[in-house]
Amino acid sequence: MRPPVQGRPQMIRQSRRPGFTLIETVITLGLLASLLVLVAYRLPTHQHQFNTERAFWDKFQTVWQERVYLASAYGELQQVSFNEHDIVFKSKTSAGPPTVTVTLPTTLKKTPAQTRIVHIQKNGHPTLAGILYRSTLQPRILYKLSVEMGWGAYEIREVRV
Repeated sequence: MRPPVQGRPQMIRQSRRPGFTLIETVITLGLLASLLVLVAYRLPTHQHQFNTERAFWDKFQTVWQERVYLASAYGELQQVSFNEHDIVFKSKTSAGPPTVTVTLPTTLKKTPAQTRIVHIQKNGHPTLAGILYRSTLQPRILYKLSVEMGWGAYEIREVRV
């Protein structure tokens, strides 16, 4: 290091090495942290999607049992349409809502995408049907909803593909 030259004010020595200053590094880390927080709160978690699927099946069961009861109690035909994005329960009874729609979560897809109609007869017995659903959460598993003979009976089984 050279001694300072007399007559000149002493200046702070600046480094000529390339790199970030402390302020630039703190700002960059702050921006990255805020982007990560935004992404973490915007993307649905796997557990949330799983809970949404479970809530869908619970709601389906509740509405199905209600419609079987209405068919047998009031002796009126109930229609259940299994569509690509929802399941629609239609009724012409004076009791209960005439139409109830249960929307499929975004993680469930009906295969094939054709509409399937099931009737719940006046005695509470549904017509036979088999409907397949594929979950994006578990792509190797199909959910098979089998509408069976009996007083509003159905079964949901997991089928490995």
